[in-house]
Amino acid sequence: MMPAEKKSVMRWGKATRLLFAIGLAITLSHVTVVAAGRIRLAQTSTVTNCMMACNSQAATCQTTCLVPGTPPTGAATTGSNANKNTGCQLNCTTQQISCQSICARTSPSP
Repeated sequence: MMPAEKKSVMRWGKATRLLFAIGLAITLSHVTVVAAGRIRLAQTSTVTNCMMACNSQAATCQTTCLVPGTPPTGAATTGSNANKNTGCQLNCTTQQISCQSICARTSPSP
């Protein structure tokens, strides 16, 4: 191969690599843009804060649902285990779900 031919081949090699790099960059940019259009944030901080407020209210509500149990007879302790009031627990959970549904309506999802 003559020196002039070698330079020509090297130029084509550089041009080919440059074209390949440009094509790769364009392809990756396109894929990123397409993915960005499909991916949506599941929640915003506003929605998260709202959900956390619902959870806090539910926890406070559920602590009021504990009813003192009857003290055991003949046991070494004088205290008793608390019993939960199922109707009260159900009410607290229903309020929590309702509250979270309202929060979810403000979510950015379609």
